[in-house]
Amino acid sequence: MRKVVIVNDACHVMKTVIPYLRNDFEVEHITRTRGLWDKTFGILLKIAKSRGDIYHINYALQDAYLASRIKRLDVLHVHGSDVRTNLNNKWRRIAEDNLKRAKVVLYVTPDLEGIIKEYRDDAIYFPNPVDMNMFSPKGDYTDKSRAVYWKNWYEEFPVELKSVLETFGIELTIYDEPIFSYEEMPTVLQGYDIYIDRFEIPSISKACLEAMSCGLATIDFRHMGDFGDRALVLSDIDHVIAEGKANIEYVKKKHEASLVAERLKKVYESLG
Repeated sequence: MRKVVIVNDACHVMKTVIPYLRNDFEVEHITRTRGLWDKTFGILLKIAKSRGDIYHINYALQDAYLASRIKRLDVLHVHGSDVRTNLNNKWRRIAEDNLKRAKVVLYVTPDLEGIIKEYRDDAIYFPNPVDMNMFSPKGDYTDKSRAVYWKNWYEEFPVELKSVLETFGIELTIYDEPIFSYEEMPTVLQGYDIYIDRFEIPSISKACLEAMSCGLATIDFRHMGDFGDRALVLSDIDHVIAEGKANIEYVKKKHEASLVAERLKKVYESLG
């Protein structure tokens, strides 16, 4: 059985698929924190001590750069900000070098294709996986729609959206910062009916997919400029319930963890 060394993670993507890989591959998952030592010399030592047949590195920055120098860069897994931001700042040369050196490049959202294809025509879309056992359908709905949003560092909550939600009687909760763990997220999401996703980036986030898996309707980048009509539709709880069911089916067909893991196995197998 060949051994895969997976370095780093993003949004629990690898944590979600690794259990499904272990039937066919031995897997070592090397993780790190964002502490100065851990993300520099610490990760260098961990990679140096590892032994594997395939090296799968998450994020197109120092982890991939170090692996390419002291081991190999077989699979480079791009998650978003590592190329959206870093191909336009002081880390550009590292990100570009990683994209060119990797045997296989994976990207997690369709909007990244235009960025990455400039460097790699052979880059592969690899959808974000969702653990549908963990993010399971919510139970009862109330008569009044409830929406949830948690802030991120790259955008502000649209003032217009807040206004129209109030107009149509949709209760809004905004989390200014993470106050619960990833393991607590399903319970939190199941307490709402609508998930409000990001707007600046034209793709659905992994957190939004997880909310959809719980049966929530969404307000996302597709509704920019149309917040009033969207809020009117989602003020009808029956419509929210119907859309939530459709979202569950969508995630099941496109993002369910075991299906995504099978795609990753084929990538590994292609490496010989």
